[in-house]
Amino acid sequence: MESTIAAPVASARARLLASASHLFHENGINATGIDLVVRGAGVAKASLYNNFASKEALVVAYLENELDGWVEQSRALDDAQFSPQARVAAVFEALALSVESQTFYGCPFTNAVIELPECVAVRQVADRYRDAVRSHLAGLVQENPDAGVVSRLVLLYDGAITAAKVARDADLVREASAMAQDLASADHRKPGTR
Repeated sequence: MESTIAAPVASARARLLASASHLFHENGINATGIDLVVRGAGVAKASLYNNFASKEALVVAYLENELDGWVEQSRALDDAQFSPQARVAAVFEALALSVESQTFYGCPFTNAVIELPECVAVRQVADRYRDAVRSHLAGLVQENPDAGVVSRLVLLYDGAITAAKVARDADLVREASAMAQDLASADHRKPGTR
């Protein structure tokens, strides 16, 4: 006998966020109007304003979801039993694979700050993302987040993201990964070494 229980339908808020995420990634934030988000979500326009006070609030919620997803994925990829080099490589490899699968549209936080430079709430979420990246990389190499090696790892990660966005070349991401792994090596991080 077949079950007649239907799969649960996502809430209007979840559908709006999914629609916004897809459209913001593909088209950009400023090029995506509210009507397009609502149509993509398959909800009434009133649902948007029942869940988000404004487009800015929708953008902030979208970025918060992106941040949660990045943190969750980064934790899932990490294995403390591996060397710092292997742990750092996993972060870069995830980016390389997203380039190869053509699912990478650039850093959503950088894109949002560029498109909405005056929006304080967007900047705050982007800053929280930057802090999360720095803290995560610091944990992988077991260093203080303010350590010079962590700053260089963050710069390499930023460069890899830019290369992925501009050149759409996973090999460039892997080149940055090789440099990051070198920085993560215990020999490179000994006091008195560069």
